[in-house]
Amino acid sequence: MDLRHLRYVVAAARNGSFSAAGHELNVRQPIISKRIRELEDELGVFLFDRSTAGARLTPTGEEFVVGARRIVEAFQRLAERAKASGAGKTGRVVVGFYKSFCSGCFRVALKAFRQKFPGVEVELMEGSYIELKAGVMSGAIDLAIVLGDTGKTELLDSMPLWSGQLVVALPEDHSLAEKTTIYWPELKGERFLVSQDDPGPDIRNILLRHLAAPSNHPELVMRQLSRESILSEVGSGQGIGLLCEMASGFAAQGVVFRPVHDGNGGIRLGYIACWRPDTSNPVLKNFISSLRLAD
Repeated sequence: MDLRHLRYVVAAARNGSFSAAGHELNVRQPIISKRIRELEDELGVFLFDRSTAGARLTPTGEEFVVGARRIVEAFQRLAERAKASGAGKTGRVVVGFYKSFCSGCFRVALKAFRQKFPGVEVELMEGSYIELKAGVMSGAIDLAIVLGDTGKTELLDSMPLWSGQLVVALPEDHSLAEKTTIYWPELKGERFLVSQDDPGPDIRNILLRHLAAPSNHPELVMRQLSRESILSEVGSGQGIGLLCEMASGFAAQGVVFRPVHDGNGGIRLGYIACWRPDTSNPVLKNFISSLRLAD
């Protein structure tokens, strides 16, 4: 007895005819009849009463076909799940990003992916750049989204994603708050509050690159605080902040946000996605495609 025998019995019972079962399964009627006879011989019972009008289940056949149908349907479900898993339609993907990461583009891509692939579990993981890269390298994280360009992640495949406008967060009573655009020279002498969590270190490097001079360095205060807590400190007048504004923008009591420009206009910071080139997770390919569509 094998699955083929059970499929023939179930189809014959459903159609009331060996020939109709053969038509449904695209198998010649004599083969259907022969395989069912083989099964009956193996079991030592008759499953069907044959007549010129067709094939009708015997009482034993009626009981047998109930179990046979369950087995056939269970196998079909198992096969469908295996195919879906191989196509990346079911399974699990772990996505890492900065603790202070905020992106409307990412949320749009994530929502679209979850709607298209409801059978996939997306596990989100926050961490620093070092933690995320180590997680991807070890296989604990399937894909990480970090600030930078595609040359930043050696040994990993990567692709550029969206970018965000660099903005300065000011107390609403700050002298620069009335301006619509802020230029770097106007920020000299300010006290900057910077998170030690990524992308804080990248923000620190940007500040040093634009404001540091041989005889003058900006006042940088590194704090083990989240983006939200940094903004709260800005609102209370403890300093100003520099952030990468994404599509959703920000909201913080007592804080205003103004774009930062240099001689060429607004400054944008880009994000990338990175993953191991030898990944075997079929879900990842579909997730990467969702990120490309959201870019």
